[in-house]
Amino acid sequence: MTPAPPHIAVLLFTRSSAQEAQAKHFCHGHARRKAIAAQLISHTKKIVQQSGLPLFIVDSASQRGHTFGERLEHAFAQAFAAGYEQVICLGNDTPGLTPALLRSAASQLQQKDFVFGRATDGGVYLMGLSRQNMAQLDFRQISWNTSHVFAQLCVQTAPAKVSILAPILSDADDRAGILCISRYSNLGKLKQVLQSLLQVVSSKLSYTFSPIPIAAVASESLRAPPVL
Repeated sequence: MTPAPPHIAVLLFTRSSAQEAQAKHFCHGHARRKAIAAQLISHTKKIVQQSGLPLFIVDSASQRGHTFGERLEHAFAQAFAAGYEQVICLGNDTPGLTPALLRSAASQLQQKDFVFGRATDGGVYLMGLSRQNMAQLDFRQISWNTSHVFAQLCVQTAPAKVSILAPILSDADDRAGILCISRYSNLGKLKQVLQSLLQVVSSKLSYTFSPIPIAAVASESLRAPPVL
C-alpha cells in the first residue's frame, strides 16, 4: 500500500446512531433503525481505517452551529485546527465507499484544489479540500441535503482546479436505499447484517425494486464540481 500523503485526514461528519434513527426512516422500530445506523457508521470507520488515512471524527457532541452548513464548516475548521492541511469529508451513509477510492481522493487532492464524489441524488458523498482553499467556499449559501448541492458547488468552485471521482454512489438514507444496497451490493458481512435487520419488515410488506447498482461509472473532468 502506498503511504498516505502527509498532513491529510478523513473527516467523518456524523450524528449519533440514536439521532440517525430519529431522522431516517430505514424501517419500523427505533431500536432497529438505531442498529442499522450503528452498522453504517461502523462500516464507514472500517473503510477509512483500511485506507491507511487518519480518521478525524466530528459527531453530534462536538458539532457547532445552527444550520447544517455552519456545522460542516466548523467541522472542517476543527480538523484544520488539529494540524491537518488537507481534509476529505464523508458522511456515514455511503456503503459503496472503498479504501481504494479514499486513497485515490487523497492522491488527487495533492494536485487539485477540490475533490468531490458525486451522489446519485444530486449531492456529494465526498468532499476534499485544503486549508488554503477553504475560503473559496461559502458553506452558508449551499442548499445542503438537497438535489442542488453538486450544482451549487460547481458554481462556487468554477475558478479552481477540481477533480470529480469516477464512481457516482448511492446514499443509504431511507428504507428503499437500504434494501437496494443490501440486495445488490458486495458489502460482505454488512450486507448480511442489513438484511437480517430488515427481515421482519420485509416479511410483512411487499416491495418491488429494480436492480440499481450502487455505483454508476462516470468519466467527468470538470474545472469546478458532488454530499452530505
